[in-house]
Amino acid sequence: MAIFALSGLINGLIALGLGVFVISSNWKSKVNQLYFLIVAAIAIWSVGYWQWMSSTNADSALFWVRILSIGSTLIPVFYFHWIVSLLKIEEQEKNAVKLVYFVTGLFLIFSFSDIFIRGVEQKSFFSFWPNPGILYHFYIVFTYILLVIYAAFLLLKHFRISPKEKRAQIIYVLIGSSIAFGGGITNFFLWYNIPIPPYGNFLVALYPFFYGYAIIKHHLFDIKVVATELLVFILWIFLLVKTALSETYQDIIINGGLLIAVVIVGILLIKGVLKEVRQREEMEKLAVKIKKAYVVEKKARKELERLDSAKTQFIMATQHHLRTPLTSMVGYLDLIFGGTYGRIPVKLKDSLVKFKVSTNRLIRIVNEFLDISQFQLGKKVVSVQPGTEIEPILDEIIEELGFEAKHKGIGLKLVKPEGHLTANADSGKLKVALYNLVDNAIKYTNKGGVTISVKNKTSLRIMIKDTGIGMTPEELKNVFHKTFERGKEAKQVFATGRGIGLFITSQIIKAHNGKVWVESQGRGKGSTSYVQLPIK
Repeated sequence: MAIFALSGLINGLIALGLGVFVISSNWKSKVNQLYFLIVAAIAIWSVGYWQWMSSTNADSALFWVRILSIGSTLIPVFYFHWIVSLLKIEEQEKNAVKLVYFVTGLFLIFSFSDIFIRGVEQKSFFSFWPNPGILYHFYIVFTYILLVIYAAFLLLKHFRISPKEKRAQIIYVLIGSSIAFGGGITNFFLWYNIPIPPYGNFLVALYPFFYGYAIIKHHLFDIKVVATELLVFILWIFLLVKTALSETYQDIIINGGLLIAVVIVGILLIKGVLKEVRQREEMEKLAVKIKKAYVVEKKARKELERLDSAKTQFIMATQHHLRTPLTSMVGYLDLIFGGTYGRIPVKLKDSLVKFKVSTNRLIRIVNEFLDISQFQLGKKVVSVQPGTEIEPILDEIIEELGFEAKHKGIGLKLVKPEGHLTANADSGKLKVALYNLVDNAIKYTNKGGVTISVKNKTSLRIMIKDTGIGMTPEELKNVFHKTFERGKEAKQVFATGRGIGLFITSQIIKAHNGKVWVESQGRGKGSTSYVQLPIK
């Protein structure tokens, strides 16, 4: 009988230890709370069982039997509610849960009456074995047959439709339930005069492990966690048995204190190992997420490259289709001015000159966009040739922009130095760059004029000086940036400026291994643009 009494004590302490461990991992979880209620009920049952087996008289034995019956009555109801919560079907089974608690409440009301337990008598080698009352039969049928079978049905039903991780959880619950109720049911044989002692009671201590694992869900097969927990639980049981077998109060205090200390340290040790394993699992999950993110990023990058290529092809095709008809228009205008179609009336000639200027401007805009696209793609736009004649380029710019300067009533002149002007340059692209600078100077000059001068020493320096609106120090810093914003005064002087001509100029000069910059004394004091090109 002493060994049965000890089994009850061991079952209770192990259940409570696991309960504290599980609920401390996440006390806000409904599943963890219900699990703790299950092990609390097991602890009540275990303490009653221990004291009942240790009793020396019938009254004491009957009292503790009725105490353990309170625990055994509560175990199935908390178990059923836990299963429902674990499967996340509380809403569907809320009426069943209410019914179970109501019926269990009725059993508890009569738990200390003779209609539940009539008394105790000697059976087998037990001096005080209880006899069931009439209500006890209904209790057995309702809680340990109908309720447990229905809970098993729900577990099996959801096993078929659950994902892999959930299935592992349900399997552990089913194993734990089989051990718990299979071992616990051996306690009822002698109640009905079946001569089988409750040896299955020794298995009851195992099933809280399975339930605890099912709740935690992680680490079910992690050998490090399992080994740590087994070592801790073996120490607990050893010290528990040692405490129970102590012969003096001093030994009980020493062994009991040591047991409490080892329980606390053991729980902290298990939590530490679990934390380490959880961190490792999180790192593994993070690695998987990073890998997936990399795949997504790679796919997105390829899609962006495809879209960027399509955008570039679209822009270049559009520019091509725009530039072709504009070039044809200029060609026809040259034929008209050349007399191919006869003499041009004076009134019509002025309009045709303006038309040609506007058409050339549109061609330059299209070319600018084409150049920007080429620069963005990193393609070689400039083909530098040594000994390029600079004077013809400047003459062409003066000729093309002379009409616009004359129209505004300002001067436009070129001051030529003596000697031959050459540099390492791409004549076409250099013309675009210088044209933008001269055109810009004319746009923002309303009085006075624009003067182009050249210095030819160790390098070729071209200066474009105007008497226009000038620039602030802040504007001078950003004037060649793609995102350059013109000031309010500049917009008032020339409202339709695109703001990209100077950016293209800087890119072209940079491709020539040259330098370009602007100097100004401030607002209303004009500006001077400088272009420096290598000669050799």
